[in-house]
Amino acid sequence: MTLSGLLSPLTRRTRWRGIQGICYNEKGISAVEFALIAPLMVLIYFGCIELSLLMRADRRVTTTASSLGDLTARLITVSDADMNELFDAASVTMQPYSALSTRMRITSVVDNGDGQTRVDWSDGYLMTPYSPNALISVPAGLVQSPGSVIVAEVEFEYDSTVGVVFDASQTLTDVFYLRPRRVTQIARVRDTDPGTGFSPSS
Repeated sequence: MTLSGLLSPLTRRTRWRGIQGICYNEKGISAVEFALIAPLMVLIYFGCIELSLLMRADRRVTTTASSLGDLTARLITVSDADMNELFDAASVTMQPYSALSTRMRITSVVDNGDGQTRVDWSDGYLMTPYSPNALISVPAGLVQSPGSVIVAEVEFEYDSTVGVVFDASQTLTDVFYLRPRRVTQIARVRDTDPGTGFSPSS
């Protein structure tokens, strides 16, 4: 028997074992799986963080709008000093978020018995107030005829501190409607109104 004939079986056996080694070698498979899954896990992790921060800010906006409307609905008349205190209290409620990123508006909507809802008065903090007597839409059946309702609006510019999954900036808004607690219609008394003692003609 020649030398090549003696080595031929060994060569085939070695080749087969090499193929088997490739098929059954599991060394490093965990590292490959981790490399494939890790980016997705990191994305989910940061997504959960951003979602929780966004939900926290949204709840703060809802709480502020509810408190702003509730405090206003408890009054009989609203003076300029009252309005400043209402906006100051709402700014405190928004903490730890900056009041400079928060826009607020309080509006008294009335129905004088004609079935139309109009603006009686409106004040805004970093937000343009509605024009008096302007038509405004509210949910059906909310305002009695005749009657009125207080509309409290809050807008907040949320800037994500992570910005991986969601957009870096989003506008969170909420609106609350509350009927006056003690009177049918809350009057707005401004310092410049005649008879208040603060008009230029006094």
